Amino acid sequence: MPHHFKLYIALIVICLLFPIGNAFAGAWMQPDGGGQVITTATYYATDSFFNKHGSRIDQTSRYRKDSLDAYAEYGLSEAYTFGIQPTYDWVSNKGGGINASENGLADTPIFLRERIWHDDNNVFSVQELATIPGPYDKHSQAALGYGQSDLELRGLYGHSGDMTIPYLNNLPYFTDIEGAYRERFDGPANELRMDLTFGVKPEDGLMLLAQSFSIAGLGNATTNSFVPPSAPNYDLSKIQLSGVVDVPYGFSLQAGGSVDVYGRNTGGGESLFIAVWRSF
Repeated sequence: MPHHFKLYIALIVICLLFPIGNAFAGAWMQPDGGGQVITTATYYATDSFFNKHGSRIDQTSRYRKDSLDAYAEYGLSEAYTFGIQPTYDWVSNKGGGINASENGLADTPIFLRERIWHDDNNVFSVQELATIPGPYDKHSQAALGYGQSDLELRGLYGHSGDMTIPYLNNLPYFTDIEGAYRERFDGPANELRMDLTFGVKPEDGLMLLAQSFSIAGLGNATTNSFVPPSAPNYDLSKIQLSGVVDVPYGFSLQAGGSVDVYGRNTGGGESLFIAVWRSF
């Protein structure tokens, strides 16, 4: 077992020792001195590709990525939250004369979120993010990334409240709207990003989430390198549905899936994931 994978597993075990709870961050802050950890296992696969015109084309090759990541946030104060998301990937790229596989620590995002304004039902925040490239072979045909760093500035708006529908009075819900500009150095094109989340709690101990994630490449790539499943300048939109349920001993479990609904110069696949939520 690679040494850095052992360190990653140790980090997850340490995170899971924290006291428990259920939370969703988005535009909201973590409490001063508190936080949350969401540990997720994801399966993603695709045997199709969105060409430069956005048409989906079946491929003879198949790309697969299994991931294990720990998304952690910590409240530095009532107005500042720090976060990190290390990820360990297993990637295989097979077909069309290619039979490649790699595994290792992928690029790691770190971020700082600042609350700008809030009231009882609304919050507006800004977030600065940087990625640290992982120690992988960027020249592999199953590379885990481009081996470069990103910087991102993101605006986040969150709204929460209760809605009344037949047979479900005072149903708690929230919406989270995020827009970002990401500067990508040493090759890949810069990006605009838009993430939308709608969450509802139909009963105590259950939360349902509907989400969309969109990326638009800005066409300024300075490399022709292709790191599957995406070219250095690409667009991608995906829809994700999931549920989070409280389980015995204070844990919360999430399960769901996503589908790539539109793209350009990228794979068009589906994913399934499960996650363990804990707050402290």
